[in-house]
Amino acid sequence: MKASLRYLYLLIFLVGCAGDDDAETECSSRGLLLDSYYAPECLIRLVDASGENLLENGSIDPETLTIESDLGNPEFIYIPEIEYAEPNSILSETQYSLGVFLLGNMETFQYQISIDGYETVDLVIQTEQIEEPCYSYIIPVGASVNGEVLEEIEISDFELLVILPLAAQE
Repeated sequence: MKASLRYLYLLIFLVGCAGDDDAETECSSRGLLLDSYYAPECLIRLVDASGENLLENGSIDPETLTIESDLGNPEFIYIPEIEYAEPNSILSETQYSLGVFLLGNMETFQYQISIDGYETVDLVIQTEQIEEPCYSYIIPVGASVNGEVLEEIEISDFELLVILPLAAQE
């Protein structure tokens, strides 16, 4: 629902900025409305060495996750099972994952993820700045751990799902 609202605001904003190419582009206060509601997401699926989703199988309780950032308290949400998700749909891909809102205009976002029973992970998310006539925003373009690029699934033009393998503590 949240993603649908963001796309609706984006559509309204784009229609409001559309006009004659020869005329000067006029951006109204709708850009301010868009900026206050829109933040592209990077979705994270936590998996074990065999590729099993640890949130889906109950090995990890999302309430026990500790996520830290140099920027303070990061904006993460847990995406549980989506009741009406059809198999092999975008919704089924995103359930049982973590969503991070990338707020700011940085090229990289760094997070430290700690989970009881697993090694702590230093996650780096890379972004790209997109410039439009009436606004600019960032989109996630990749993620890595210790310089190793993570597997990714493109969910939309604005969202990326990365597969984060976790190693059990010895």
